[in-house]
Amino acid sequence: MGAIGHVIARALDGRADVVKVDRTRHPLREGEAPVDAAVVCVKTYGTEWAADVAARVLSSDGVVATVQNGLGNVETLAKRVDPARVAAGAIYVGAELVDGKLEATGPGRVQLGRPPHAGAAAHLERLANTLAQGGMTVSVVDDPWPAVWAKLVVNAAMNPTTAIFGLRNPELLEHPAGRPIADELARETARVATASGVPIDEAGAPASWHAVATFVNRSSMLQDVAAGRPTEIDAINGAIVREGERRGVATPVNEAITLLMRAVEAKR
Repeated sequence: MGAIGHVIARALDGRADVVKVDRTRHPLREGEAPVDAAVVCVKTYGTEWAADVAARVLSSDGVVATVQNGLGNVETLAKRVDPARVAAGAIYVGAELVDGKLEATGPGRVQLGRPPHAGAAAHLERLANTLAQGGMTVSVVDDPWPAVWAKLVVNAAMNPTTAIFGLRNPELLEHPAGRPIADELARETARVATASGVPIDEAGAPASWHAVATFVNRSSMLQDVAAGRPTEIDAINGAIVREGERRGVATPVNEAITLLMRAVEAKR
């Protein structure tokens, strides 16, 4: 249960029967009753594990919703769960576990994509209503990909730059090297998004991370580097590079930052 898992669990506390599962302290119990909805909050390199757990615990019409960073999570989940019952989404909140206690910039905002399966869609609506009752701002939409790509612009710009330079989010706004690099990462990602069918204004893309950087917290990638954990660089900037290659869009800054982050990981 990482920071985002705690944010979700806090909103559901006392309003739903919650089964908390992680790979170490809370493994899936034998004989666990089926659940109506599984919310996947794990790091992207844990998605295959989460997909296996979701497939084992979901009811026959249950929905699995991903609020993870980056690209590729939906496809991984759809290998183990009926693709018509997979809901893509994005969560907007700064969160960190400090000495086991959750520190968050607020209750959070979530946008979830309505899955094609009627039963799964009904369960998703119930999940959304319950999260809203817990204080979150929640919307269910037919097309979640604009939200997914909009968050990817922010993550691609801020996560690796804060991690490499060791900066809290607001400090990135004033950094002489980090800010221009982050701005170009955002513009490149906007170009790839547009080529992928989700139009994002290239000129205005840097403003999206500027707005988020006003919250005083550490990015998830900086937290990972500080803790000596693997990062999500391959699913964020690395995925942008791969998608850019598919779409014929050059992404030299995303490629460079991906290589730098892999060097940082290898060093640790």
